[in-house]
Amino acid sequence: MSESLSEHEELLLQSLDAPVSARDRETLSTLMQSDFALRRKSEHYTTIREMLLRAEPDSFGPFFAERIMNQLKKRVNEIDYLIFFFFKKYQVLMVGVLVALLITNLLLSEQLTLQAVFGFDTPSAENVYAIDAYKSLPK
Repeated sequence: MSESLSEHEELLLQSLDAPVSARDRETLSTLMQSDFALRRKSEHYTTIREMLLRAEPDSFGPFFAERIMNQLKKRVNEIDYLIFFFFKKYQVLMVGVLVALLITNLLLSEQLTLQAVFGFDTPSAENVYAIDAYKSLPK
């Protein structure tokens, strides 16, 4: 038996869920006539049960989750194809732009090093500002 329900409530709930023996039915009938609180609880449980039975079933239909997952998979496949098509269509153009940028860096750089060609020039000393992080720490 549950700790929160009395023996009488357990019998009442059991009678709502399934048929009970004649002896239990007689006991329940006697209890209902003599105990007002149990009658109120019976009405309360019956009302709750009727409300739950009147609830409309899901309107999504059968296999709703599977249909949604299939739609998402189709969309993912379409997006993957579009990305592939975009890069395939413009790959020659992108390589041309990349080569043009490298040539521009090569022509504008003062040195002929790999760092200068890719635009990784070391900054001059006047453009660098040093911060002493340890200076502000308490001693």
